[in-house]
Amino acid sequence: MEPMKLSFGVLIVYLNRAILQMKDPRLASNGTKYTIRDAVLGAFSMFFMQSESFLEHQRHMNSNQGKSNAQTLFGMIKIPTVPQIRNILDEISATALFGVFNHVYQSLRREGHLKPFEYLGGLLVALDGTQYFDSHKLNCKCCSSRTHKNGTVTYFHSAILPVIVAPGQSQVISLAPEFITPQDGHQKQDCEVAAAKRWLKTHAPEFQGQAITLLGDDLYSHQPMCEQVIASGMNFIFTCLETSHTAVYDWLKYLDGIGEVKKLEVKQWNSNSSELYSYQYVNGIPLRDSQPAMKVNWCKLIHTRQSDGEILYENSFITRHELNEQSVPLVAAAGRCRWKTENENHNVLKTKGYHLEHNFGHGQQHLAACLLTLNLLAFLFHTVLHLTDLAYGQIRLKRVTRKGFFQDILSLTKYLLFESWPSLIDFMLYGSASTLVANSS
Repeated sequence: MEPMKLSFGVLIVYLNRAILQMKDPRLASNGTKYTIRDAVLGAFSMFFMQSESFLEHQRHMNSNQGKSNAQTLFGMIKIPTVPQIRNILDEISATALFGVFNHVYQSLRREGHLKPFEYLGGLLVALDGTQYFDSHKLNCKCCSSRTHKNGTVTYFHSAILPVIVAPGQSQVISLAPEFITPQDGHQKQDCEVAAAKRWLKTHAPEFQGQAITLLGDDLYSHQPMCEQVIASGMNFIFTCLETSHTAVYDWLKYLDGIGEVKKLEVKQWNSNSSELYSYQYVNGIPLRDSQPAMKVNWCKLIHTRQSDGEILYENSFITRHELNEQSVPLVAAAGRCRWKTENENHNVLKTKGYHLEHNFGHGQQHLAACLLTLNLLAFLFHTVLHLTDLAYGQIRLKRVTRKGFFQDILSLTKYLLFESWPSLIDFMLYGSASTLVANSS
């Protein structure tokens, strides 16, 4: 059977497949009004439409017309309230949704949509941790905690949000997250690096046979993490700061003294100014003092505006990619590309309508993690549509701002009933009344 080509309908199919695998933790009862499917799709629809009021509008439409966009666009049967959704999702482990990310990734790869993201002979996956919930009162067994000097305690949830990035690409592609949360049998609080190792162990098989380079900050550039990356069949480009890697920089000082640290300067005209990219690099230096020490390759980039000497960017990296005059600018650009996890991913999720840090709900078990995962899937689905759906891309281009686009689809679906997602998109492009569903009331 030929795989289905990516579309909004196919993405919803992937989500529904994951929902079908979920076991309902509630006791069987004739009083059970809403299914897990309605709860999951309901929460997802609010994130996808970027509106907490979407379901309320659809309940009114259903009362007036006998049907709503929650049903025609997202496949819901009944429309639960937000508190009802929270109660149901609190008992559902977010990991049950992780397979959707892999289905989307494999489909993008199969259809060739990842070609523009290929770099250094493969794909770049940036790892970065972010906090998505905090409270001085609400807490659960999945919370981490931070005690302040004044004795107050902040309870919080955080996660690693891996994304595929590439220099020159404005989009990023979300992969399954890994939650930074207390682990069974461990007294110490969980940390970002430990979570990254778990992510590798769980998801590396999904990339088997592919050239994947992980990007990460200075937290990751230590031998145990680097060894696990290599053992997983991947490469890495991690930030390497002098303050935390004295052994590396002692070697660099010695090698520079005997002329073994190579240098390269590249001038480039950007906008209205001449800029200088100064590289230093060396291959095969020990990552630590103790033995056995992994050999890594090190490079540094200083990006300067020549008119006034202002340093626009400066950073150092370690990698297992071989460094030479041809490769060092590429490796440094890839390492620098990690900022996209803040600009195109975390920043969009936090400030452009997805409201990542907004406390949508905490619950006592899985609610916060489940809501985060559905939010990430909503972000991923919009990214996929941008990459694969020409009509969707045209509308986003015409509407210019993200906010304007979502205001439009929310207003339209508040008052008009559409038979499908393509019908909504066609209406936005062409204003065709044939895409509307007749009033059945």
